[in-house]
Amino acid sequence: MIAVALPAIGHDVGASDAELTQWLVSSYMIAAIALQSPGGTLGDRIGHRSAMLLGLLLVGVAGVVGYSIVDLHALALARVLMAAGGAAIIPACMAMVRTRIDPKRRARWFGYFGAGMGLAAAIGPLVGGELTQAFGWRSLFAAVLPVVLISLVTLPFFGRDTRPADAPPPARFDLVGSVLLGVGLAAVIIALRMGERGLWLAAGGGVMLALFPLWERRAASPVVDFRLFRSPAFAAGGLIIALQNLAMYALLFQTPIFFKQVRHVESREMGHTLLAMTLAMMIASILGGRLSEKLGARRQVALGSMLALGGLWWFRDFVSIRTPTDILPGLVLMGTGLGLSSAPSQAAAMAAARPESAGMAAGALSTMRYIGGVIGIALLGAQITDAKDFGAHQSTVYVYAASLFIALTLAALLPRAAETLSKAGLSPGASPRSEGV
Repeated sequence: MIAVALPAIGHDVGASDAELTQWLVSSYMIAAIALQSPGGTLGDRIGHRSAMLLGLLLVGVAGVVGYSIVDLHALALARVLMAAGGAAIIPACMAMVRTRIDPKRRARWFGYFGAGMGLAAAIGPLVGGELTQAFGWRSLFAAVLPVVLISLVTLPFFGRDTRPADAPPPARFDLVGSVLLGVGLAAVIIALRMGERGLWLAAGGGVMLALFPLWERRAASPVVDFRLFRSPAFAAGGLIIALQNLAMYALLFQTPIFFKQVRHVESREMGHTLLAMTLAMMIASILGGRLSEKLGARRQVALGSMLALGGLWWFRDFVSIRTPTDILPGLVLMGTGLGLSSAPSQAAAMAAARPESAGMAAGALSTMRYIGGVIGIALLGAQITDAKDFGAHQSTVYVYAASLFIALTLAALLPRAAETLSKAGLSPGASPRSEGV
């Protein structure tokens, strides 16, 4: 919602576009990336429902701060609190799907989860624009409060937090690992935005990120248990999520830039065009969750990746692209492919994780999703220095195609339907009681 309100916020707080991007957009992305894995691990330690409660309270406090204080730094604090709340909520949601849903129906519930994320992405800018125009930008922060209240009311229906009987007791929270991951990622992301001036910052962040896996091997309760990545299904699922989000986020940022600065298309028309892609993702996520129960993760992710690759055909020649209508079929096809791939990728990766580590696994997958998006946007910014350079626009499409092709090949490492049930501890006809569902 906040993207459409940035000009109004800048007018009231006296901030430039660059300052708004740094304080309100970059701060959120950095915090979201850095806190996903610690947030997921926290859910394993205190309980996933408890982590969701904590996250909702953080989002509520952020809404109050953002509505009450008209100051750039206070708004940045509110955004960081929102990111911290999301870092507790999203892995907790994914972990509860992993631990509380019958494995035979788990993919469809990951599809519902993805559809909810897609619906939010689709209606966010539209709702944000209407609220800003009718009530001012502060209403965007107030709007999160009823959402938080409704969510708090539903929490008692989730049941109590439980741990498997044979699960080891949770160890102390890994503060050192959290700092290495958070500060390292923040330094690298900020350095990417600084260009040549950020070389030393990037080097420092790189050192911290290099030390992170070394420390995690020694930690009693690591933020990210790298043994998860020994599973081909988990590693492939995480990489597929990262690669597909790289292509999706970069394309969603590129097309408005091209049409606004080169074809002089109004932002409202471009927003309606992009809505087609996000709605296609939402619908495909719902259908894909059910379809994967028959096709299996391997076939469906391969199918989705091929559809997404096919959608890039409409971007093969930017010189001939005149209106958003020219790329509409490609956006719908790409959204459909990405939506079909999302649920089975997540379900296969989460099935490879132990129930007591579900939060950690979900946090790691969420981190890879955000990292894929940030890398895609950073590559886009580095590649397109002049919006009217058709060759630069065309070269980015080759990067998207390469990412989706790698995701297509990685699908071979995902399990088939029967293998997914077997790895979850079930045969196709077995009862889910053995897993405590």
